[in-house]
Amino acid sequence: MNMMRLTKRWMLAALLVIGGATVSAQTAEDPVYVWIDDMPDGGYFLPGPPSIGSVEFMDDLVQFQWGKTQRNTPRGQQASRESQWDADAMRAVMAEALSLDGINEEKTPALAHLLEKCYYTGNLSTVSPKDKYMRVRPFVQMNDPVWAQYDVDELLRNNGSYPSGHTSFGWFTALAFAEMWPALQDTILRRGFQFGENRVIVGAHYQSDVTAGYLCAAAAFARAHTNPELLKDIKAARAEYAQLKGLDVDKNTGDGVDVPHGENILSAAVDTASYRYASDLSLYWAGKALRDTDRGSQAAHEADYSVEMMCEVFGEATGISLSKEKTPDIYALMSYVLEKCSFTADRLKEIRFRKRPFVQLNEPSFVAGDEEKERGKSSFPSGHTNLGWTEALTMVQVAPEHQDEILRRGYEYGYNRQIVGYHWFTDIVTTRQLSSALFARLNADAKFQELMEKAQKEYQSISPTAVRGITRTDADSQRAAIYTIDGRRIDGQPSRSGVYIQGNRKVVIR
Repeated sequence: MNMMRLTKRWMLAALLVIGGATVSAQTAEDPVYVWIDDMPDGGYFLPGPPSIGSVEFMDDLVQFQWGKTQRNTPRGQQASRESQWDADAMRAVMAEALSLDGINEEKTPALAHLLEKCYYTGNLSTVSPKDKYMRVRPFVQMNDPVWAQYDVDELLRNNGSYPSGHTSFGWFTALAFAEMWPALQDTILRRGFQFGENRVIVGAHYQSDVTAGYLCAAAAFARAHTNPELLKDIKAARAEYAQLKGLDVDKNTGDGVDVPHGENILSAAVDTASYRYASDLSLYWAGKALRDTDRGSQAAHEADYSVEMMCEVFGEATGISLSKEKTPDIYALMSYVLEKCSFTADRLKEIRFRKRPFVQLNEPSFVAGDEEKERGKSSFPSGHTNLGWTEALTMVQVAPEHQDEILRRGYEYGYNRQIVGYHWFTDIVTTRQLSSALFARLNADAKFQELMEKAQKEYQSISPTAVRGITRTDADSQRAAIYTIDGRRIDGQPSRSGVYIQGNRKVVIR
């Protein structure tokens, strides 16, 4: 490694860990696809880490114990090997997935260039929430020694656990490489998914840290698609890989390739014999407790699986009335995404059947009108979650200045299903990774690209903020949903004075 490259890495590492970057303009020489001030804020659209003693923390505890059982296995040794905080770790992982001897600047410059920028961008996506929460690491909390061969106690101890940076740069890279070569998407995405799971095994992160890392990466990946440098680099890497393999790039990318196969990528559905079933039960009761609140009313109202509901949800997030009549191009894009979401989730439901919570527990759900038609369908994966998160990632490309509110509403749409009793917690959190995989596949799809271009032009023609590129006008902010500081949504105006979150800022209501 030459001195210039080494110096560059140390400078970027400091930049990413400290989170001091404030530059927004992109150039061909930028080391990332999205700088910090344009990055989706995981501290806003995610609920934050579970507190000790909460029902959510139970899943973290059982997963921590599961991770320790894996350490003296080949899977554990893999997790230890891949604990490097460096792009070299992902070079080895992606080379394996692509059946290459290696990825380096000398022999595969286009692939190496794409990978390094993905690594830094994915890493940068967790800076804001890490700084916000500074969560204590599990090995520190449990008074255990650092276990993985490349992890350093002092560096980890002084860097927040939530979200997982390893997970985010690994998953971002996997998404980009899956888009680059869809024929190998299942293999690529499985390795990217495992790269995140590794951090639970080695005790460096809780499960909720890893889950948040996947989501930060997916959000950053969606925003990165507003930067033409990403598509240019993907095309260059695709051409290089085709040449290396003696393949025709036009016939071996997305043509004839199915949607991602979740059974090849994700962990299996939790069943009643699983160590995680106790977590699912506890979180089912926690969700049920919200049914008689405003949040429960929202969940019941949004149980509709349709493009019209997506227009309502994301129209609220963007402050624009979306409909088939008013925004036909955005509606057409949403319709195409819904079609692909339905196919992706339904085929996995047939392979990984699991009883829904209200069926398993022989209780009424909170959407009684849907019970008979949904009773015999699988709880895993969650079709609504798949739709909400995929549409959210899609809408980030359309309306990036509203990305945080879009992502928050997409996240909520999935959580609704836990409240109404149609899906278990683990169904929902796993499904969002299926959504991210599908989103990568869609971006390599010619029809999706055509619909996206039309939707973006339509949005720019009607949005008061799209041309100026600001986060939100005062008028838009007044239409945005209001939340308490701890993340509870409020319908209408708050009944009590205090500090609340509206749009992307704090507001004081007296």
